[in-house]
Amino acid sequence: MKYDFVVVGATGQQGLIASRDLLERGYRVLMCGRRPENLKPLLKNRGAGFARVDLRDVAAAARVIGRSGSRIALNCAELRWNLHMMKACLRARSHYLDLGGLHEMTIRQYAQDRPWRAKKLLALLGCGSTPGIANVMAAYAAERLDTVARIDLGFAWDSNVKAFVLPYSLESIVYELTVPAIVLENGRFKKIRGCRLEGPDEFLGVGQQVTRCIVHSEVYTFHKYFQGKGLRGVHYKAGFPAHSYKVLETLMQLGFTSGEPVAHQGRTMTALEFTDRVLRRLPSPARYAERENLWVKVRGTSDGRPKAVAMDCLVRTTPGWGDAGSNVGTGRTIAVMAVMLHRGEIAAVGVTAPEACVPAAPFFRELEERGMRFYKNRRTLSV
Repeated sequence: MKYDFVVVGATGQQGLIASRDLLERGYRVLMCGRRPENLKPLLKNRGAGFARVDLRDVAAAARVIGRSGSRIALNCAELRWNLHMMKACLRARSHYLDLGGLHEMTIRQYAQDRPWRAKKLLALLGCGSTPGIANVMAAYAAERLDTVARIDLGFAWDSNVKAFVLPYSLESIVYELTVPAIVLENGRFKKIRGCRLEGPDEFLGVGQQVTRCIVHSEVYTFHKYFQGKGLRGVHYKAGFPAHSYKVLETLMQLGFTSGEPVAHQGRTMTALEFTDRVLRRLPSPARYAERENLWVKVRGTSDGRPKAVAMDCLVRTTPGWGDAGSNVGTGRTIAVMAVMLHRGEIAAVGVTAPEACVPAAPFFRELEERGMRFYKNRRTLSV
């Protein structure tokens, strides 16, 4: 079978979400990973296939991608594998999309731009909720200003049942909360050590929440694409509900998220990997539902006067996708961008980010079809 898309990391949460979205839209998807047992429901679809892929073997991964017949590969693996997956896609002459690489990985990925342009291939970085939706909202807002001086952005979320449910990749969360945040101030990147708390602020659809500056890729890509409009400052802020953050903080303090080796069922893994596996097996409470606000505030000028444009995207637990919670905003979004590339609506080449090449109006419409809602200055956005 010739496939429309390849999804690597398909056996993880975001890969499962992206694969399901594509399959339910009638596309043929080759799902790749190391745990096919996670894919049993999806493999019943006539357009689904599975191939075992370990990104430590770039040449083998390239062969799987090349033989699939697809020219678009979605990387839903952990961010530490981004460069491996990019190398595999480049060998296979396949376009590439991922969920972001935070700051340092993003810089390393942009350094690979030349061979991608030479082969007229696209490597689109940060195609989930944030980075992803946030980037397109920032570009939409920036287009409505003559100059852009500062961008603040981030996420805030909460749940109806105040019980701990792993919000997204534990590896990413621990990295974001322990590595010094990087902000853009006065046109220069600056590291912030320690936990800078801000707020509480009022977030549409979520309510009041304290936020923390964390490391994220948008700080780098916004500087790259909006400095021509005068951008001098970018801060990225994460908002966890108190009941969730308390559990995460306790796990980190007790060493459950460390890199220390742990023996389990005849194999050795890190404490972080073991904890992640345990947490993913915990069932969500009955009638558990999440709501998340992905927000961006762009400040600048219009007609010589100060002006701010605030954008919000509300993501809620979607009927039929209950186990995914607000993660539908990540896994389904990379699927949407992949489809837009497949249809020719994204025409860029080289290594780039969504704010530079994803057309806002059709992108917003696709996500609204999936239950996500967009607001400009707290009013429903009509697209």
